[in-house]
Amino acid sequence: MGPLEVIGWMLAAVVKFLVTPSLMVARGIEPWEVIGVTAAGAALGVGVFFRFGRWLFAAWARLTERRDRPKRVFTPGRRRIVRLRKRFGVWGLLVVSGLISVPVASLLAAKYYQHDGRMPWLLMAAFGVWAVLLTFLSWGVRHGVSAA
Repeated sequence: MGPLEVIGWMLAAVVKFLVTPSLMVARGIEPWEVIGVTAAGAALGVGVFFRFGRWLFAAWARLTERRDRPKRVFTPGRRRIVRLRKRFGVWGLLVVSGLISVPVASLLAAKYYQHDGRMPWLLMAAFGVWAVLLTFLSWGVRHGVSAA
């Protein structure tokens, strides 16, 4: 793989993380390369989107700050979000991160866990685990390896 191809696969991992390992395995790229490139792309995406998300939500809060009336605290949507966060927490976000894409997972983390300094590193680790799982699942399907 040349440098441009690696950059292209890394960008693909940021945009469509769930399918990128399968596409790379189908292209005949070695599993260790697939894991490295997709995990590196996801880590880059987490870094960019987590920082961007923190900036975006801080800017949005400044723009929508109400000075004349008190802010409504509990709306039905906010209740659902609080219920989901209490039920699943950080670990729920990490488990589903590979399914919901790098930008979405990073923005959710920036919104709800922006003060947790471990969050970007935990997300990067979660995407690393997802890269390993998706790569070996795809490799097994391509090479006809069965579970039994």
